[in-house]
This record gives sequence, structure tokens and C-alpha cells, in this order.
Amino acid sequence: MTITAEPQIKIKLNVPNIITTSRIVMTGVIVTLLALGSETQILAAGILLIIAALTDFLDGNLARRMKQESRFGSLYDMIADQILFMPTLVLAIVAGCFARADGLVFWNPYLYAVPALLGGVVAMAGIVIYLIKRRKKDFEFPTPTKIAKLNYWFWLVPLILAILNIGPDILLAILMYMALVSTILTFYSYLKKGSYVFTD
Repeated sequence: MTITAEPQIKIKLNVPNIITTSRIVMTGVIVTLLALGSETQILAAGILLIIAALTDFLDGNLARRMKQESRFGSLYDMIADQILFMPTLVLAIVAGCFARADGLVFWNPYLYAVPALLGGVVAMAGIVIYLIKRRKKDFEFPTPTKIAKLNYWFWLVPLILAILNIGPDILLAILMYMALVSTILTFYSYLKKGSYVFTD
């Protein structure tokens, strides 16, 4: 989603942003279900995670079609993505959802989880620093690179498969390794493009 220059970041109540808000609300339900931890509750959390993840396509597409794109909406969408992903990943690890990759993924599941969580923290830090700096000077937040847009799904797909306990174990392991590679490439491409947020 393109983050265009605007004099002020105004909170806008429109259909795309309401859909983004629904993703945050669903996150609360997902992490509660994972924390409760029965097989049925974990299954329900996985199904709800798929629905929540699909809203990431829906809100952006609607914003473009309805010509309701805004800097607030773009940043809010990025924040909602991390709010969905990070606590869900932590609770999935606690629930033992990645145990079936033991022996297939070195340092399982942390080889996948730590870089992914670090990427989420860096993204959130970039947004906070941007909001602080733009009080003195208005400038554009860097739009995600192509690999950065794909990277979120490289994070989510192994998480969904692990929670739902579907697919062969080797597939989960391969996707976890792919997420690691994608995260490294994203760090390079995104920080190369948007390092000014942290340095200027």
C-alpha cells in the first residue's frame, strides 16, 4: 500500500480501516484460544488466523478501489499486521504447535521465530520513529519493497500450518527455512530503501 505525503496524519473511519480494526479484534480472540490450548480451541485459532490474514488483502484492495488510501490507513495496516503476527507466533510456540518440526529445523522454532519477531519489532520501531520525526519535518514513510510484501506471507504460512497441524512435517520445515531467507532479504532491501527513517 502506497503511503502518500499528507500535511497531517488524520484518523479516518472508513470501510478499509474498519476491516483493519477487525483484524486487531480477531487477534485478541486468536491469542485467547491459543492460550486456552485445547485441540479444538487451537484449531479454531488457526481458522480465525486465516480469516484475519485475508483481511490484509481486503482492506488494501478496498482502499484503492474506493479511493480511500491515506497515510493513516497505510500505517494502521502495517501496525495491525504486526499485532496479528507477533503475539500469535509467541502463543503458538508456547502451545507447542511447532514441535513436529523438531529434528528438521535447527534450533526449532527459534531459527524462524526470532528473525521474524525481530523484523516485526523493527517495523514497529520504524513507524514510531517516523511519527516522532515528522512532527518537525514532513516526509514520506518508505513503501514496502516487493520482497517485504511477500515476506509477511512467508511468516504467516508456516504459522498457519503449524497451528492447524496440516501438511507434512518436512513442508513446515522447508517453509520455516524459506521464511528465514525471506526475512534476511527483506531486512536488506527495506532498510536499504528506508534507512533514512532511522538515520536522518
